[in-house]
Amino acid sequence: MTTENIKGGRPQKYTYEELRATLFEYANKYSGKLITLADLGRETKFPRYVWRNNKQIREDIEKLNQTPMAIVGLMKENVKIPSAENLVNSNYHNKNLLITRVQQVLDAYQTTFEQVLKTTELENMLNTKDKEIASLKKEIDALKKQSAFYQEKYESMTLHSTSLLSRKNFQLKDNVIDAEKKFKEIEDEFEDLFK
Repeated sequence: MTTENIKGGRPQKYTYEELRATLFEYANKYSGKLITLADLGRETKFPRYVWRNNKQIREDIEKLNQTPMAIVGLMKENVKIPSAENLVNSNYHNKNLLITRVQQVLDAYQTTFEQVLKTTELENMLNTKDKEIASLKKEIDALKKQSAFYQEKYESMTLHSTSLLSRKNFQLKDNVIDAEKKFKEIEDEFEDLFK
């Protein structure tokens, strides 16, 4: 056994996922209230030292305390926006904290409003692109039909150019697929290259 495999200390009793799920339940239950380690220790099944000793959880708590938008970013499901009554009641005795919470709600509103504007702009661009694509598809279909028409005419002309009577009827000068003539033209071109 190498020394890398041996790790000292007591094994971790609580996983980050367990703590994180409990933290989000608490944040949803007491939305708008400042999250403290003491409250987490009192309100959850985990003692305060567990919350304090986990660095990732402390970072999550800081994010949740910064702004309500952090809750949406950290836990995308079951987000509960605080009501005005809960916001005021949970921060009533601390005017500065109440102002901070109201500012956070206003900041979240501003951010959401900007995102809605961007989304609307992107939807408009997408609709314009969809119309362009539909127009280009119609144009491609028309060009394919035109190409098929000319391909058919070319094949018909090629076949009609093989007989003298057909050439007169379709007013064609030469036999388009006259192999000897084409071979002679290529041979002349080849000879001209070496003069």
